[in-house]
Amino acid sequence: ELWYQRRVRGAQDVLGRDIELRGALRRLLITELARALNCRKVMLPSTSSEISSRLLSAVATGRGSGVPFECNYLDTRLADVTFINCMREFTLKECVFFLRSRRIPCLTLPGPAPGPSSILQLTEKFIAGLQAEFPSTVSTVLRTAAKLEGLRGEANCGLCALPCEGNLCHGCEIIFAEGVPQGF
Repeated sequence: ELWYQRRVRGAQDVLGRDIELRGALRRLLITELARALNCRKVMLPSTSSEISSRLLSAVATGRGSGVPFECNYLDTRLADVTFINCMREFTLKECVFFLRSRRIPCLTLPGPAPGPSSILQLTEKFIAGLQAEFPSTVSTVLRTAAKLEGLRGEANCGLCALPCEGNLCHGCEIIFAEGVPQGF
């Protein structure tokens, strides 16, 4: 069993710490692969719908300082690797319509397992519900968040790379509330 599998299983709860940990570890892996392949820029497939849900979830879970990095077209929190949110201007619905119009099969991923919803799942439902009633919801969330400026710290979190004062930012400390693993 891998270290991250043990951590993810130990972090499952209503706060969605397991989802946050998977996302942070995925980003860390992509960053290390980009460095190993000498890639200075990485394009991410996140749509505006997904980004706006993550923004509200980040604020609710103590990661508000990372909102500017998450929502902008360019995520420059690291000096050597820049993440590009190239699908940021498109909603998930628009992407699905485009794929269907080109007769490209859409991959449907299984939904979350039954049980208590995490904060991220609740914000996704909230944003989807608002977007259905008020079509400008997602763009309003992104435009508002884009006006924020990210703080630069002397160090970056060892897991999510947000600026912080110690080894881990507040949000990652919450993930490891039971104790921080060796090496962080």
